[in-house]
Amino acid sequence: MKRYLILILVLMVTIWIGLYLFQNKRAIPIEQVFVGKIWGKPIEFLPDVKGVGAPTAKNCGSCHTEIYEEWKLSTHANALRDIQFQSELAKSSSPKWLCLNCHIPIQNQRETIVTALRGGDFFQPIEIPNPNFNPEMMEEAITCATCHVRVDTITNESYVIGASGDTSPPHPIQINRKFLHNRCNDCHNETYTLNQSLVCSFQTGTELQSSNPNGTCVSCHLPEVQRSFVKPTLNRPTRNSHRHGFIGGGVPKTFSLYKDQIRLGYKPGLVLAELKWEKDTIVIRLKNQNAGHHVTTGDPERFYRLILNGYDPSGKIVYQAETKIGQDWEWTPKAKKIKDNRIPSHEEFVWKLNPTNPSGAISRLQFQTIHVRLKDQTSEYMIQTAKHVPEPYFENVKKIKELYPHSSIVIETIYDVKLGKRIDTSLVELFKRNAERRGE
Repeated sequence: MKRYLILILVLMVTIWIGLYLFQNKRAIPIEQVFVGKIWGKPIEFLPDVKGVGAPTAKNCGSCHTEIYEEWKLSTHANALRDIQFQSELAKSSSPKWLCLNCHIPIQNQRETIVTALRGGDFFQPIEIPNPNFNPEMMEEAITCATCHVRVDTITNESYVIGASGDTSPPHPIQINRKFLHNRCNDCHNETYTLNQSLVCSFQTGTELQSSNPNGTCVSCHLPEVQRSFVKPTLNRPTRNSHRHGFIGGGVPKTFSLYKDQIRLGYKPGLVLAELKWEKDTIVIRLKNQNAGHHVTTGDPERFYRLILNGYDPSGKIVYQAETKIGQDWEWTPKAKKIKDNRIPSHEEFVWKLNPTNPSGAISRLQFQTIHVRLKDQTSEYMIQTAKHVPEPYFENVKKIKELYPHSSIVIETIYDVKLGKRIDTSLVELFKRNAERRGE
């Protein structure tokens, strides 16, 4: 009897181990792991577009020359070579194939195709070589086709998605303005917990909808402009078009891009609504006047640093104060947001200070708002761990402090204490200085 029970126990353990191994080795479709998530897979292979060829930005640019030149200066065009992204991608905790679904989001751009996940584990992708890999298109990162090209389910041919109509292009076209306006949310509006310490937290779209239910990202980030869609030699009429620089928070991916930020539509969401010194209290009132979403938004590690310096008549700093607007997260052992004082659209942040000013020691104040994307402490760590970053990005990560903008001054004013008046530094002047600044 005892022997019989032992045999049954061994059989049950064997069956259990077999089931466990089967469950953890079998291929689970991505759609079953990331249910309903567009970013779970790249856009399916896009065949050549009739009248255009391969659906690359370079080919689109042969006619849409001005739009192409703007796109080349955008964050989207730099999404793969982004130095910070490449450093993050090289971490052992990074599910690389999944991160790339937003940074090179078309199957044509991928060297391999992820067909499934081993046991449903996103760290065990099952990959096969991609016979349609286009290395030139990969370098374009978030390219024109990301939003503007899809495959017709009936003809299996690629077509271009437009927003306006009444055109006669050489390529197939379907008009779907709503699709284009909502496309941003597929990457820029997602909160998802992959594991305890790996969390995506981007709620820009939700923030916009809470302040303006009819608003879209396009109205600010692709400002309207009157022009022809195509190059002058094609003699097409002037239409209502959009800039395609996709300007964001004013901290571009390279220092050379600062000169184009304002031209392509940048203006701070945050404005200095008031600075005054009455009796013993300095009041600084900032308003999120221009952004439909919170400021800051997107990457949870972005923040505003507010700095106030007081100068005596000789120009010596005799008073300093600093505070922060943004999120604070604890990343280990479990990712958790512990503080959030960001400013929703059309709301205000008030900073009150009570400095001692004996005998009028402070004659003027300098106030700055600095949008910080990357802290010096973080970039130091990236330099120290650069050995894990593959070529051709390894050398750039080692030089991240000199190649990659960490922050931008977006507001600066000088306040004359005696006169009670302020002089604001122009955005043009600030961005000239930003191009020369380094570090946080």
